Amino acid sequence: MESSATTSLISTPMSSIESDAPELEAKLQDLKKYIALGCLRLDHALSSDHNNTRSDWKELVHHDLPEKVKVIIGNEAARLLEARWIRMFANSCDITVTSLARIYLLPEDWGRKFIDRNSKNLKTALRSLLRHVDISLEAWSGQHFPRTIQHFDPWATAENVSLFYLFNKLPSPAPASEKIKSRYSRRAVEDLLDSVAYDPADGVEDPPVPGLKSKLYPYQARSASLMVQREAAPQLQLDPRFDVRQSPNGETFYFGARDGSFVKEPKFYEANRGGILAETMGLGKTIICLSVILATKGHLPQIPATYQTPPPIRSRVGSLKTMAASILGRHAIPAKHEVEQYEAYGDLDLRDLKDVLEQNTPCYEIPLDLPRMNRNTVIPPPRQLVMCAGTIVVVPRNLLHQWQSEIRKHLTKDALKVLVVDTVPKRAKKSSALTVEDDGYVMDFTNDLPPPTKLMRYDVILFTRNRFEQEVRHGTDEKGRRLGFGAPRSCNCPYIGASNIPDCTCKGQVYESPLRKLHWLRVIIDEGHHFSSSVSNAVLVSKQLEVERRWIVSGTPAKDLVGAEVDLTSIEEESNDAKLTRELAIEQRKAFTLDDENTKAAKALGTLASNFLMVRPWAACSGESRLDWDEYIYRHEHIHNKTYSGFSACFRRTLEGLVVKTRPEDVARDIQLPPKRHRVVYLKPCWFDKMVQNLFVQVLRANAITSERSDVDYLFHRNSAKARHSLIRNLRQSNFTWTGFSVDDVATTLETSARYLAKEDKNCSAEDAQSLLESCQAISTLLESESWKALSKAHEVGIAVENWPVDSEESFALSYAEKPTVIGITQLLQGQSHVDHQILSDDPSEGLDVVGKVAKAKLAEIHEAETKTKTKEDVKITGNEELHKAGVPSSAVGASPLTSRRASAMVTKSLPIKPVTTHTKANTKREPVTPIKTEHSSTVPDTSATPSHPKSSTIPRKRKLTLSDEIARLPSTSPLANTHIIGTSSAKLSYLLTKVVHHAPTSKILIFYDGDNTAFYLAQALELLYINHRIYARTLDNATRAAYVAAFSADPSIRVLLIDVACGALGLNLNAANIVLIVNPINRPGIEAQAIKRAHRIGQTAKEVLVETLVLEGTMEEAIFKAAKRMTRQQHVQAKELEDDAGIVDIIQNARVLPVGEGEGEGVQKFARLEVPQRVFGREGRERYHHYLGRREEKGKAAKKAKMRGKGEDEEARGGSGDTPRRPVVEPFTAPPEEAAAVEGLQAGPTSQPITLSIFGGPPSH
Repeated sequence: MESSATTSLISTPMSSIESDAPELEAKLQDLKKYIALGCLRLDHALSSDHNNTRSDWKELVHHDLPEKVKVIIGNEAARLLEARWIRMFANSCDITVTSLARIYLLPEDWGRKFIDRNSKNLKTALRSLLRHVDISLEAWSGQHFPRTIQHFDPWATAENVSLFYLFNKLPSPAPASEKIKSRYSRRAVEDLLDSVAYDPADGVEDPPVPGLKSKLYPYQARSASLMVQREAAPQLQLDPRFDVRQSPNGETFYFGARDGSFVKEPKFYEANRGGILAETMGLGKTIICLSVILATKGHLPQIPATYQTPPPIRSRVGSLKTMAASILGRHAIPAKHEVEQYEAYGDLDLRDLKDVLEQNTPCYEIPLDLPRMNRNTVIPPPRQLVMCAGTIVVVPRNLLHQWQSEIRKHLTKDALKVLVVDTVPKRAKKSSALTVEDDGYVMDFTNDLPPPTKLMRYDVILFTRNRFEQEVRHGTDEKGRRLGFGAPRSCNCPYIGASNIPDCTCKGQVYESPLRKLHWLRVIIDEGHHFSSSVSNAVLVSKQLEVERRWIVSGTPAKDLVGAEVDLTSIEEESNDAKLTRELAIEQRKAFTLDDENTKAAKALGTLASNFLMVRPWAACSGESRLDWDEYIYRHEHIHNKTYSGFSACFRRTLEGLVVKTRPEDVARDIQLPPKRHRVVYLKPCWFDKMVQNLFVQVLRANAITSERSDVDYLFHRNSAKARHSLIRNLRQSNFTWTGFSVDDVATTLETSARYLAKEDKNCSAEDAQSLLESCQAISTLLESESWKALSKAHEVGIAVENWPVDSEESFALSYAEKPTVIGITQLLQGQSHVDHQILSDDPSEGLDVVGKVAKAKLAEIHEAETKTKTKEDVKITGNEELHKAGVPSSAVGASPLTSRRASAMVTKSLPIKPVTTHTKANTKREPVTPIKTEHSSTVPDTSATPSHPKSSTIPRKRKLTLSDEIARLPSTSPLANTHIIGTSSAKLSYLLTKVVHHAPTSKILIFYDGDNTAFYLAQALELLYINHRIYARTLDNATRAAYVAAFSADPSIRVLLIDVACGALGLNLNAANIVLIVNPINRPGIEAQAIKRAHRIGQTAKEVLVETLVLEGTMEEAIFKAAKRMTRQQHVQAKELEDDAGIVDIIQNARVLPVGEGEGEGVQKFARLEVPQRVFGREGRERYHHYLGRREEKGKAAKKAKMRGKGEDEEARGGSGDTPRRPVVEPFTAPPEEAAAVEGLQAGPTSQPITLSIFGGPPSH
């Protein structure tokens, strides 16, 4: 490095004091204090008659510089030289008239005592000079003719890649236990890593992690170990305002792009003790968290250095164990846990040591900010907190049971003490804690939090998010008002130890949350991406708590921010080279774009970092303001404005310091999931499917042409979004089945179209007129189809049955004399139940005709009432311009039609229907029933009017079924044995039934549906086949959903789980299933991948996971599905609704009529055939189906067992719906009687019970 001779003193504001001059000169001559910035290329040769020469580099000293030289180096360099901010060394070329000048910059973190560094003019001059600086090694070594010129980058170091790319390129966890100073945390990390090799078969009694009975995969152990390492030994993170740069001479310096500052020793922040566990869904994030909790069991948080106080001065000398206990607590030594381990291993009684440790529980005080003083001011006391080794876990309500199951699955019985805190069920009273034991696993359940001393005894406090949010009421009275400082206490409860913290949760004037009286070790938020809000109650509560370690657990920490392997889940066929496929997928989304996918996800991560994780300097801390997230994670190429030109290196460093995620290739080395086969099944639509599709095409064409594609009458007008989305939603439902169009709707649309085509002044092209005429002709045959008209009136799925008993065929057939016999699925269930109940009688079909007549009478009643109700609704809709569209019947833009059974159930629920007949009277009067609204704003038929049809007959009484009834088989000679289902009016339903019948004996099946009617029809069909199932529906409460998931996973008799895509695609572990059937294509890739991952995840033991997506061939569904596959991710993001995409809209507007072949609408050809006809009566396996829902005795035993634990008998009889929440009983749902029997006038005699048809997986129960 060059040396320079002594230069003359230049007068500066900081050097005017002569006593400082010698010191200043000595310091400024040391080039080691400077930053070698680069070279300035000059167009003129500089004279070489200056002093301070060394070799061919000569220092330019400002006071000796001629004016000519000042002009050559430029005004900015001359001013900076004069202010002593830089030093310059020149080198001239003998061949040309050019020169190079090395620039050494004085860093801002040195020499501030002598040199003023706050001048804005000089900072501007420095920024201007930086644009001309060449930082290449060639220029620094004196080469005047370099191959390239490398200019200094005056902005933040660029990361011109997408957030998706950064996220997927994060390094896998690589824990280093030697970096941890605490021997207890270091031992925890080593134990976690050793647990991978632990095998009980080796004869080693004690596992490395006590209480963990499941063996961790290597990647799980590494992730858990890194979590502990980040908690116990957080690394120093560079101030995000600075970038790391390298000088041409190889030295490192730091540059602040936003303010143009240069330093050699920047500020570092201690990394957050926590972060985001973002392992891919299905890779065991829950067991990783449980392993971390177990490995650090008993560890205490450290008292913050700000509030550390010297040891207390005792009035007299304390005992050795008392002073030792005090010191142990003050230094966060897990002494109590160590003592308990010694007790367990050595069979010792160390109760006195534990008592003294409890008496010396560490605590500290936080002084409160003083309020504005006046004569009435009461100075508030300091806030005291007690150190607590517990972990708070907050989970969504639907995942509460899954966490409990994971604890029982992976931990030993006495591994952790768990308190489950849930919300109070509706119409229930609060109660104190309840201890529940299941197979030896003891957990406490409560609504209200116990006092702090009791909370401290638990290792895990398992909250539902709703219950956790309720702690926001801390400091308020019952009306939500907050009292001022100095409010008197309303109780005389004792204090905790020697502190001033009351040990109470009394219901006084002000609610004081026990959570705020403790300093917690850790808080874990499952599915924590929902915490990306600064104003939600859950975030506000978490910010108010004192917690040392904070973790977010989510495979998608921001919207659409997932691993590339998740995106590939929706690919139909897996590649042979999975790694190459992933790399290609990542490279395709590598480029940075300023779109919602990047900006919104980055903003969500910033909200998590600043509001929940409390990462410095993004979160405001005492004495330090927070940094603007957007200011530094992006590269802004302007001094003042934000240009968002790309991400910055600061963002990459921040992500690496926050996220714990294993790369897929590292996971693949540790585990091997079974192969996934995803295929799209294109189904040929049956005649009914085609006619429904053609009806919608006719509606769309009639609307477009008769409205002349203008004004709000046009469905695709910008102000018709609501009606358009409603129609398209119904169109999507129609791909399964649709009975919403009535005969009047068909006649009306034909009449409207014909009237318009007959107009002489119509404003449409010949092509439009021809297309409208084509669609009219396609649907005109519907008015002649008796079966279609019957199904439309009944709102039923049509079942094609062969060899139905002749005596009752007319009473059951919806279109009598047609072959095969067409029967509604609800009526078929009633007939099947009737025969199977008296299967041991001489004639099981006796009275079957009466059941059919009753069913038909009920259908006629419902249709008559629906017609009147619809007339009223049409009047309302006609007056509502928002819903009334030209050529569009109200049923096309309204809610999905209710099935006859659902309508009957809801009417019954509104006002119970009295029996039609009794055994002594032939006739009774029916109570009037008023219409009620469903959740879909549909109106249940008004049955108050006197029907024009005859009253229904008497149904024979039924006796209680015995096991003999359930296992009985029909004689082979019985004509009932030949009654079979050969097809349905839905191609998708027929295919699903075929697949379920084929796979159910050996595999469990997930069926993802979209729409309540779809679920209802599927449930009825499975009930008809005696296949045990459950429905995970959004209309159910969370407790019931959790019970269904648990039952599906645990009970081998439950073979099918129907899941609503809207609520069941996230978070659930359903690896008991290996068949996934998707009824309607999930055209959002992220949601589809999430749904598939419910089964294709760790714990899947099948040889293969089969995924099938059903698509009706040749329909709008197929065209939309293929278009959605071609859409880019950006197009998916921009389209709030898929139908908002221009390409999808074009498909719908130009939909084609499906051709109907000759004879296709006749006989069995109009149905979708089953691959194997299914027997109706006396099916095998009825005893297994009935047995599950008949566990009344077991439920009674469970109630008595709970009563022995101190709970009242009445409360337990409610089975988990009483005053206190508890672990859901693995028990199926039985629909209430009013929601079940669609058979009107069903009479229960003195010794019989009414049939209850359960739509949620149950057979007729008795």
